[in-house]
Amino acid sequence: MGMKRRPEALEAAEHDLLIIGGGITGACLAFDAATRGMKVALIERDDFGGATSASSSKLLHGGIRYLQQLRFGKARESARERLFFQNLAPHLTYYLPFVVPTFRGLARGKPVLTAGMVLYETLCIGQTDLLLDRAQGVPPGRGLSVEDVTAMIPGISGDGLTGGRLFHESHMVNSERMTLAFVEGAAVNGADVANYVRADDFLRQGERVVGVKATDTESGQGLIIRARVVVNAAGPWIRTLNEQLGLGSVGRVVTGFSRGAHMVTKPLTDGYAVALPTKRRAESVLDRGGRHVFIIPWRGHSLIGTSYRPHEGPLENMSPTPDEIGDLIGDINAALGDDTLTPADVRYAFAGLYPLTAEEIDSRVYQGSADYQVLDHGADDGIPGLFTVFGAKFTTARLLAERAIDRIAPKLEGEWRDCQTRGVALPSAPSAGDRIEAGVVSEPMAGDLLVNYGSHAAAVASLASEDTALTAELGANRGAWGVDAVWAVREEMAQHLEDVVFRRTGLGTLGNPGEEVLRAVAELMAADLGWDAAKVASEVKATLERFP
Repeated sequence: MGMKRRPEALEAAEHDLLIIGGGITGACLAFDAATRGMKVALIERDDFGGATSASSSKLLHGGIRYLQQLRFGKARESARERLFFQNLAPHLTYYLPFVVPTFRGLARGKPVLTAGMVLYETLCIGQTDLLLDRAQGVPPGRGLSVEDVTAMIPGISGDGLTGGRLFHESHMVNSERMTLAFVEGAAVNGADVANYVRADDFLRQGERVVGVKATDTESGQGLIIRARVVVNAAGPWIRTLNEQLGLGSVGRVVTGFSRGAHMVTKPLTDGYAVALPTKRRAESVLDRGGRHVFIIPWRGHSLIGTSYRPHEGPLENMSPTPDEIGDLIGDINAALGDDTLTPADVRYAFAGLYPLTAEEIDSRVYQGSADYQVLDHGADDGIPGLFTVFGAKFTTARLLAERAIDRIAPKLEGEWRDCQTRGVALPSAPSAGDRIEAGVVSEPMAGDLLVNYGSHAAAVASLASEDTALTAELGANRGAWGVDAVWAVREEMAQHLEDVVFRRTGLGTLGNPGEEVLRAVAELMAADLGWDAAKVASEVKATLERFP
């Protein structure tokens, strides 16, 4: 149960596979390889899942949108992968009803949408057989009348509205904890994992890459990590890392980056997500009225996204610009009324980077690709022992890992199991007997622990029962409790206040909880991490600077 941070273990033996990058792609790679029997190391220069993997709509897309691009195989693939996440982590996902309104005219009309839904459901026939629990199947969709849609989406204009369609997408309670669950799954299966370990240089034997020189940035200690194959899975930093380490770029595939911004606002709908058309162009064969913006009910608020802009400049310290927030507010107000949202209604906002593969970058059109790449630098560049893996959406990260390890395994001497991740659960996935005994903690706290920790919830509750300070709620209605901070340090490698506030919990992702709450969290962490008063103050200051 849990993970202990032991950077020194990375040097203890030669690994079959060393993965650089602890986002969802690296986490899935590590879990897949470890469950096949490989000796795996995973390093992340900052915290697990803290960059692009945290900057999404938190949807496990079923692939309906690919029908507009006539990519039927991609649609079926995404629908299948969405179900595998139900096997892997049912406690961290739930089905969310989505409403797509229809309007007069052909492109945005009900007949076209209905035909698309029928085609999609046909493509998905038989996929329920992949589930470990058939009760986790996708709920059926249905057509909606004008009256249904206006009741579900307050403020939507009735001018030209003809009804709509309801379908279900899988949504993550906390995408950061999903990434962490895969990292833990790798560790439970024998992988050596560590955050805050930076790759500085490749180790070479002739042209072959045989590991990396790295630094534990928490202690400043240098590390030599040896591996038979190294995988660069650093997301937006893949090209930068390869260039820094003298191996050239992957620019022949990645042609640029897009910025996607999201914002968390006051609630706009009651339990229903909605896909609203905008006047912004989309790169599709069948245009249903421009790129859509999503309003997703999330933790008592609305999660709205995504904007699109090509990105130039530094890759660090990503945060939405006022123009990006203004674009999102304008899109919502155009659909639901001019007074629906103002900047004062925005509680929190975040942005992430996504790789582009288009030959020409068009600032007017969303060009985000669902394609992923596995590059063998031995075959492509004459540098054996190195692979670059990138481009996965959250939904397809498991599949990308499967395909990448299938290619890497023949490069490694040994007998490896076939991919195990299609029909297994992650270690934190709850079983039928997992529960928290009544009276150990309050009922609201027990509910939050079961969602966030799954099979570990009872152990977390037991720890909380030892000290009343650990049963205190952190902020109002944010789903975070004192025990989260202590468990995060002891069992989940949290090293900084930001790790707890933004990733181990959702305390900060609904906006600034206030300096008093942040200080309380830091003081709970201080005993285990050896922080003095000055360090507590420094951590609080750094976290406050993350909020506008």
